[in-house]
Amino acid sequence: MILAGGSFCLLFMKEFTERYKSYILYFFIYFPLGAVCPLIGQYLNSIGFTGTQVGVVTAFGTGAAVIGGMFWGRIYANSSRKRVVIMTMFILAAASALVSLAITGFLAYTLIYGLLYFNQGPSHGLCDSVVMDRKENFPAIRALGAVGYAIAVFICGQLAETMGLRINFVIHAMAFIIAAFIIMSFREPVNYSKKQETGEAITIKELFKDRDFVYLLVFSFFALGPTMSNNTYFSFLFIEAGGDIGGVGLAFLLMAGSEAPFMFLVPWLNKRISTEKLIIIGCIAGLLRFALYSMGPSTGVLLGTFFLQGILNGILLVEIVKYFGKIVPPRLASLSVATYYALGNSFPAIVCNLLGGAIMDAAGVRGTYFFFAALYVISLVLYLCLGLHRER
Repeated sequence: MILAGGSFCLLFMKEFTERYKSYILYFFIYFPLGAVCPLIGQYLNSIGFTGTQVGVVTAFGTGAAVIGGMFWGRIYANSSRKRVVIMTMFILAAASALVSLAITGFLAYTLIYGLLYFNQGPSHGLCDSVVMDRKENFPAIRALGAVGYAIAVFICGQLAETMGLRINFVIHAMAFIIAAFIIMSFREPVNYSKKQETGEAITIKELFKDRDFVYLLVFSFFALGPTMSNNTYFSFLFIEAGGDIGGVGLAFLLMAGSEAPFMFLVPWLNKRISTEKLIIIGCIAGLLRFALYSMGPSTGVLLGTFFLQGILNGILLVEIVKYFGKIVPPRLASLSVATYYALGNSFPAIVCNLLGGAIMDAAGVRGTYFFFAALYVISLVLYLCLGLHRER
């Protein structure tokens, strides 16, 4: 049935232009994240995991994404069949999600969750590379990803109340299978093969010769770790304030949904404020947001300040990707973005998930968010001291 639906989806997509397919692709590749990530802590808690174990599982997953990013990034950069590479990652991620439903042991679950993220984590960065290679309106297309994420959180939050949290993994898998059919309907992306420009295979060593690239990775570690880990720990904060699972779904619908308008707004803002300066605004929003959360606000305040996530993620998740693409030669762009997702996005989430879970066990979820706020102070200081605010 799923294969039949996928075949119909492929035929349907051929009627659309490449531009519209990009929008729909992003809706479906971020839908799975919204289905699982915000409620993964609650699911693990429901099968008997402690806060520290939740941190270990999610940290291991993002650690696997770091390795996966470098593994898949190099394969993608040197492959002449780039669509097949991404499709394979989608299918393997979907299969891992379904297999995880049969596992409740801590060690086994940690391993299968790592396999899920090994394939899922890098796939979004490679899709970003495809869109930027095609010179499309990346902020607007990425906004559809935020819409997909927000809708998935809301729907899955409501379904989880009546059907249990396991249904979220089934929805996750179905969305990725649809995305696999969609990516195969694209034209093959530009191939900067090993025989082009240098006569050698593209390697990660070339990236680390660029000082600005390394500086931006260091900054990303402190700025994006809390943002990624918030998906794991926000539900604990909301429920501690008196909310329930359905309320978590509503909160994420508002918060993730607010990202889309800001992502649509970014091209207009770029005409007046450079990428380098916009990132500072995003970091300030992150600092204010997590400092507020560390005070243990009511559910009303948490819902009422949903727009802070829109400012933070709506700017940072778009502009940092653009910044990485801006500071390297075109032949290194896809590997640059994949490496960023691995080391500047997933790796800091490892640290924040591990430490966040341990801090939650020792000092409560408010302590976790105080830690996140402190990381944003560090990120702002580093960004200015390393000169990343200067226009390129």
